[in-house]
Formats: sequence, C-alpha cells, structure tokens
Amino acid sequence: MTLPRLNRRSMLQGIMAAGALSSLPTARANAATKPLSLLTNWYAQAEHGGYYQASEDGLYAQQDLDVSIQMGGPQMNMTQLLMAGQCDIAIMQGEEAIRCAIQGIPAVAIGTTFQKGVGGLMTHPDIHDIAELKGHPILISSEGRASFWIWLKKRYGFTEDQVHPYTYNLQPFAFNPQMAMQAFVSSEPYGAKKAGIPFNFFLLDDLGYAAYGNVLMVSRKTLEERGLELRKFIAASSEGWKRYIFGDASKGDAAIRKANPDMSADQLVWSRQKLKEIKALGMPGAPIMTMNDERWKRIYDIQLAAQLVPENPQWKSAYTLECVRGGLATVPA
Repeated sequence: MTLPRLNRRSMLQGIMAAGALSSLPTARANAATKPLSLLTNWYAQAEHGGYYQASEDGLYAQQDLDVSIQMGGPQMNMTQLLMAGQCDIAIMQGEEAIRCAIQGIPAVAIGTTFQKGVGGLMTHPDIHDIAELKGHPILISSEGRASFWIWLKKRYGFTEDQVHPYTYNLQPFAFNPQMAMQAFVSSEPYGAKKAGIPFNFFLLDDLGYAAYGNVLMVSRKTLEERGLELRKFIAASSEGWKRYIFGDASKGDAAIRKANPDMSADQLVWSRQKLKEIKALGMPGAPIMTMNDERWKRIYDIQLAAQLVPENPQWKSAYTLECVRGGLATVPA
C-alpha cells in the first residue's frame, strides 16, 4: 500500500529564516488603509477557511482593511517571525501564548479561531479507551512531545519508550495494527478513510487537555498602535468563519485551492464537516472567535499541573479580551 504524505498543519514548528516568507503565495483583500498581514501556521486548508472567506467576500474591505493572507508551512518559528515584524498577526496555539508571557516575550493573543484544540490521537478500531494504549507505539511530533505528550504520560501512565517520530505519513500506522498517531480531526482521519483504513479518533480536548485552537497572536507594539484595526479584523473574520462553516464556502474553498493546489475539494468538504461536528467554533448562539478568562485559567492550570510551564503570575499577560468584546458573528442555532 502506498499512501501520500499528509498535506496538513503539523504540530511541529522548527526555525525558518524570516526573509523566506517573501516567496510564499498570498491572498489579498484590497482597501485603502495600511496593509494588515496574517501569517497562517500551515499551507492553506479548511482550518484557515474563514479568513479566506472573509477576504473573498469583501468583509475586510467593508471594514476599510487591507488584509493579506500569507501561507505558513513546516520548519517555521512563528514567534520568531512575529517578533521580527514579518507579519502583523500570526496563527499559533494558546499554550505558546502562555509560554511567551512567562518568558517575557511581548506577544499577546487577541482572539481564537477555535474554541477547542482540534488535535487528538488516531488509533486502530480495537482501541476504545485511550488508557488501552499503554505499551503501544505512538507517533508524536517533536512539539507534541514537549506539550500534550507530557500531559498524556502523567494522566495515563504512558512511558517514553512508546514514542516514535511522527513523519507526516500514514504508512507506519497502516502497516502496524498496534500503532497510534497524533492527528487533527480534520486531516489524518480523512487520509485514513480515503485509503480504507479503519480507525478511531480521540480529541485531546474531550480527554481533558483544554486548549484554544489556532489563536491569533500579535506583538504588543501592534496591539498598542493598531488596536482598532485588529478589532475590525476579528469582527470581519468571525463573519467569514460563520459563512465558511455554515454557509456557502465555495469562494473560500476556491481561494484555498488557488493558494494550495494540492488541497482537494473533497478534503475541504470533509474538514468543514468535522469542524462543524465537534463544534469547533462554539455552541449555538456563542460569539465566534471569542475568548474568556475562565478558559484561559483552565489552559494554564493544565500546563502547570503537567509541569509544562512554571508557576508565574505573568501568564495572565498572554491574552487580552479587548478585541473580542463586541461585534462578533455568532454560531447559528
């Protein structure tokens, strides 16, 4: 059986020279103001669809914003690129926002794409409880080993010798009935289904590993100087996400496939459906892209209990709620 390498956002982020971004494709919504650039955390895919939809539907232009969407990819250090001024907004993870705050890096989360993390573990169908993976080989990325894997070990008694390198390839999983692998609900399961490989999927958030997914990070300088534009950006993006997940996503999909020709129309349909099924944007009636203090405290407490971060009150500077206080689209009933 020959399986393709996975086309997806990985949990692995290495280091990439900041100047290399200039060669990557962009999508742009033209308006009359100073450009506002968004750097995504992987090649264009459904997990970025609301931003492409907002651009194609003219929602940014209606807010008098000139937004460019810059594709990310592997081997990129998002914090480094954000701090180097290579973008105005970077898509990162909530855990990274907390680490930045504790380390004194002047970066702050202003909103979140998803109300929960969309990562998890994919297993063979004989596994019905994550605890049953004790002793099984598990494919985990370098970043995963430094974050959720530590939490999994403490919670389920897993051991370090279970971990094997994640290589963005389904073949090891397909040929080893004992193996499990890290996965995104909207990505690897699609590849397995297409290849006819039975599987079960366990969302980390459902297991208790609280997270915000695809958080929007900016430098504190950008927040101070362009706060109004950032609030407009999030308001327009929230409407873009509402349309992309619950409305006509054709324009967003077309823009994604133009930026990333390797992305199939079928996978975009699959991914949107999975994001809808897990209520990634929130419960009906909830403001899209919002955040709250209680969820952030839970994320920090989990990171602290797993000894992923030290106890430090500075963690509270990881985020601001100023950009999500009003004007957001809501999840349809």
